[in-house]
Amino acid sequence: MEEGINVFSIKDLENFSGIKAHTIRIWEKRYGILDPERTDTNIRTYNESELKKILNVAYLNRNGLKISKIARLSEDELTQKVMTVSSSKDNPDHDFQPGKVLMSAIRFDEHLFTKTLEPFIRARGIEEAYCLYLHPLLLKARILWQTGSLSRAQEQFIRNVIRQVITVEESRLKDPEIKNRPAVAMINTSDNLCENNFLFYKYVLKRRGYDVIYTGGILPASEVVEMYRIKSFEYLVVNSSGFDFARKKIAYFSNIGKSLMIKKIILTDFPGKSDQKLNERILVASDPAELIKCVDNLV
Repeated sequence: MEEGINVFSIKDLENFSGIKAHTIRIWEKRYGILDPERTDTNIRTYNESELKKILNVAYLNRNGLKISKIARLSEDELTQKVMTVSSSKDNPDHDFQPGKVLMSAIRFDEHLFTKTLEPFIRARGIEEAYCLYLHPLLLKARILWQTGSLSRAQEQFIRNVIRQVITVEESRLKDPEIKNRPAVAMINTSDNLCENNFLFYKYVLKRRGYDVIYTGGILPASEVVEMYRIKSFEYLVVNSSGFDFARKKIAYFSNIGKSLMIKKIILTDFPGKSDQKLNERILVASDPAELIKCVDNLV
């Protein structure tokens, strides 16, 4: 999600929420979910409040609530329901208290925020700590932004500090036990919010001795071929968090993998089950813990 933008198209809402534009239009007409402005050429535009609302609606819908029931909720009830569902997914580790950790971020206290996280990182190691604490914290911060409990600046601050934590851990990496493993290319095709995950995945791969090719930022899928022309690689990691990914890009990357003779393609942050049959070249990881399993099973 690009920072500073406060006017969004229906395509933006589709990309951010995973709800197809056609479905959003139906929900607008049938349930009055959103009330967009229209340009002189009759094109829908949405503000940040409406973006947050569709994200909340999408979140509840993915967690089993029917749209007809969601539509009957008031704004306050919608927010409360999202918070309730989100809290039910909190880490059961009672030593880790997200509210206490987030308070330092709310005050923009970087030193306190980092100091609060440090014992959990030292006790578990960055990989386990990221899966158990840091990644859930990022998800929690996004939910709090969606529900108006955090400002955009506070949510971005949390992402930035956790990004720095990963960068520091990477700088501390020692030479891997297994060296000279093949090259792995990483490409994020859709979502800046996945940048932290991708930096973590880069760490996971480098720690295991892989030669990682990662440019940062968002790139079109076609850049995979251009990267390969400059430096060949045996494995490919692709962010697939956009909900249109399953239908539009799996076949594309599968064909690329076949033509370039890539051994395995890992689709990360996968939003749900695909309606396509995946070939043996493609692995799917819905979260960081599953990504680690995929990497450890690469052959």
